[in-house]
Amino acid sequence: MRTLLPVLLCCWLASNAAAATLEGETLPDSYKVDGQTLVLNGIGLRTLTIFRIEAYVAGLYLPRPSHDAARILASSDPKIILLKFIRGASKQRVEQQYREGEVNNCGKGECASTDQADFERLVAAAPAVKAGDTSTYIFTARGVRVFANDRLIGDFADRDLAYRLLSGFIGAHPPSPELRRGLLGLPAE
Repeated sequence: MRTLLPVLLCCWLASNAAAATLEGETLPDSYKVDGQTLVLNGIGLRTLTIFRIEAYVAGLYLPRPSHDAARILASSDPKIILLKFIRGASKQRVEQQYREGEVNNCGKGECASTDQADFERLVAAAPAVKAGDTSTYIFTARGVRVFANDRLIGDFADRDLAYRLLSGFIGAHPPSPELRRGLLGLPAE
């Protein structure tokens, strides 16, 4: 039984990662970054308003699957958040979403004031999106690189900003609890 339990746990984790299609959007099972292959940890859907308008499907990629948000956030291992948009949004709406995330995650003075300039550069560089577009956040021990449709829009050597951006998806104040659970590979409630 002791030998069987780890095998079953690995199979369960692997089966969760293989489910890479949600709401008709398919994300790759793995993602290669800086010579390392990361595996899909979980996939979630971001909805907006009480009408549950589908905005994007997101995937979290890690070196090893984990359901522990605190451990993921504390790790210096590379991590990726990949968004695939289901519906378009104007640049103004994209900026509004960044700012709402900032208020939810930094509203009580929790973010370093030194992050503000980098955050403003990121918001300024973020383009409007249309259905099928992608946004990719590559988190490293150095900071975060942000891509829109595989085009680099920001490279920030700011570990706190990287932590805050990732925390905005899987931390205490995500855009939605369902998205957080999906990214962490946890069952729906």
